[in-house]
Amino acid sequence: MADKRISRAPSTPMLELGLKYEPEYRGEVKQHWNVTFAHQKKISVYGKRIMARVIDQIRDNDYQLRDFYQLHISSIIEGTDIDADTAYSKIKGALYELADMKWEFESIDRKEWYFRHLLDTTKEQRVGYKDGIITILLNPQLAPYLVKAAHYSKFPLHGYMNLKSWYSMRFFEILAAWQDKGRWEVPVEEYRQYMDCWHEYDKRGQVKKGKDGEPLLKYPNTKLLIDNTMKEPEKELAGTDYEFTFTPIYETTRPTRGRKKIIRFRFDLKKGPALKDIPDSWLENSATGSIIQRLREWKVTDANIVKYAPILKQEGALELLRAWDLKNRSNRHIDDKLRYCNAAFVRAGKQALEDAKQAKLDAKKEAAEAHLIVQQALNL
Repeated sequence: MADKRISRAPSTPMLELGLKYEPEYRGEVKQHWNVTFAHQKKISVYGKRIMARVIDQIRDNDYQLRDFYQLHISSIIEGTDIDADTAYSKIKGALYELADMKWEFESIDRKEWYFRHLLDTTKEQRVGYKDGIITILLNPQLAPYLVKAAHYSKFPLHGYMNLKSWYSMRFFEILAAWQDKGRWEVPVEEYRQYMDCWHEYDKRGQVKKGKDGEPLLKYPNTKLLIDNTMKEPEKELAGTDYEFTFTPIYETTRPTRGRKKIIRFRFDLKKGPALKDIPDSWLENSATGSIIQRLREWKVTDANIVKYAPILKQEGALELLRAWDLKNRSNRHIDDKLRYCNAAFVRAGKQALEDAKQAKLDAKKEAAEAHLIVQQALNL
């Protein structure tokens, strides 16, 4: 008997998923505030990485979304130790998650709400994976939140892509949005919603309730909430621009006896508010002021000076200036100072950040080894 499945094959040939263009990344995600502070569902870190790589391809001069976005699987798993077979299953699971994901929108008065699916699976071109290439079709109805967004925050992909916890990624995104303030303070109820620890729902979207009729919460105990959502981010973000300290804020009055309830969380960035302009104290200092003046003559932008000069320090900045002087006196002149010098300055700054982070890890490792040696000696 003939296989009945043959007769069910589609008459229209399915489109291939081979690479149609070479992805270009700027290393920075611009995310609408409504997306950053949406009540997101917890998904795998691979799903978050895929979306970051997609949004990173959207340019400031784009007026609409691409028909589809593509990326190499290597850009998602770089920095991990997973093999090809494991990677395939991880990406497949992530695509399932993204295909089911919906963004929920609610009016301020809460009288109106609606949702949009993140991906568009209705087109002939397919969302999927083939030969190491991931193809993503975004829902065009989400374009206002992705293209020409009027209110957005930015966060660098540097450091974000290697995070191993969804909670760490959420902290990274949210703290980046509050970097200019240097802190994030949030009521416990709102924090729960940002971290997908709010009400549990059934398949129909109805709130699950316990025997007492009260809504069921994920990590209902505040201590459990803190332990399960903050410990990993605190560890993973240590040494980055988003390293933070946590302070619980208690209610000031309590109508009954007992321990005061935690009502808010406060997270302070250890590096404080991000500088936007070069401080006057830098310019007034004879040493740093002259270096800044020379950097400006080489067309290095104030934004890059503010961001990377503290990590490069005077020695690093002077080394770059000497290199540019030598290059310009040779037969290989720097014709486009704005492009060349800013690229070199940023590249050197990022490398210095990596070196500082590695040095910190090495110091911790040496301290741990020394502690172990001492303990072994004491046990003799």
